[in-house]
Amino acid sequence: MYDSTKTVQEFLSATAARQPTPGGGSVSALVGALSAALGEMVVNYSIGKKGLEAYQNELKPAAAELVRARAMLQQLMVEDQAAYQAMSAARKLPADSAERRQQLPAAMQACVRVPQAIAGAGVAVLDLFDRIVSFVNPYLLSDLAVAADLAMATIRCAIYSVRANLRDLSEERDREAVQAEIGKLLGRALALIQSVTPRVWQRYEQSA
Repeated sequence: MYDSTKTVQEFLSATAARQPTPGGGSVSALVGALSAALGEMVVNYSIGKKGLEAYQNELKPAAAELVRARAMLQQLMVEDQAAYQAMSAARKLPADSAERRQQLPAAMQACVRVPQAIAGAGVAVLDLFDRIVSFVNPYLLSDLAVAADLAMATIRCAIYSVRANLRDLSEERDREAVQAEIGKLLGRALALIQSVTPRVWQRYEQSA
């Protein structure tokens, strides 16, 4: 299992190897964790900065939110690998066995729900960036822009994983419900990125 105890090189080598995990879902979660971490840096350079005294009550909770988001996304990176492994193991069971009938539906649900949670966490991070973009340290605005684009990539890519596994859900109503949920997530994400990015560069021009 590839988690936060592994080096960057170990994770990259494992991702590049001819093995199923870590795959797209885990990579999406890692990108989300990087987005949150970069956002933390922007906020940390804003807390206590002269001229931003009026915003400390917003910045300090934002830092705490990003710490939690980073930890959550790191955990989801592990859970995505576990979900795939459980699904793969269930599919290897005899087709007519009670174990397969019991384990496979739950494993397939996890293969959908985990990347869906990754996308949801990405939206939460992007929403936070939208709330703080107007008053963070202006010297870190380009870093915030990078963090926002990474969050957007996390959302899009996690949704790809959801869609790839969606057809394996046995219940049509479950598939329809998930489709509706990821549609809402993507719609919200698009609105947020279209709000954050122009304001980043507007502030950048104003601070020049």
